[in-house]
Amino acid sequence: VPARGAMGVKSLWDLLALCGRRCSVDALDRKRLAVDASIWLIQFIKAMRDSSTGEMMQNAPQLGLFRRLCKLLFLHVRPLLVFDGGTPAIKRKTVARRREFRQRQEGSVRRTAEKLLLNQMRGRHLLHGLVTNSSDPVRRGSAPAAPPGAASSAPLDRGGGGGGG
Repeated sequence: VPARGAMGVKSLWDLLALCGRRCSVDALDRKRLAVDASIWLIQFIKAMRDSSTGEMMQNAPQLGLFRRLCKLLFLHVRPLLVFDGGTPAIKRKTVARRREFRQRQEGSVRRTAEKLLLNQMRGRHLLHGLVTNSSDPVRRGSAPAAPPGAASSAPLDRGGGGGGG
């Protein structure tokens, strides 16, 4: 039973409690069973993940749907897939808000990762000559950055020769 208030019709389970009853799969033998296909597809997208990368398995919705349909047919249940049509306006707004939030979070994570990488590269002196001490992340062609602890802003002689003191 889905969590109350999760998705769909509010208080649906309260309404169905008056006439609904649990039954075994055997009781559905040779009967039609209406299934909300959208919920199944979302379940497969969320649950069928590669164990090493966490990415969705290739063709997860199709594979999951096929397996569940095969199981129902094996049990002599005749599934009737229901696709509920277009998304209502209020849900479109919610989905758009979620998408914007997710994009902001992804941008924030990316900026944080860039800053961490830049700081690590600075600490290892890998950016000599590639960035300035400005707030811009990696800018090629800028004036060389002074390594931490350097007394002057002149670039270091990395050639190993010449007299400089």
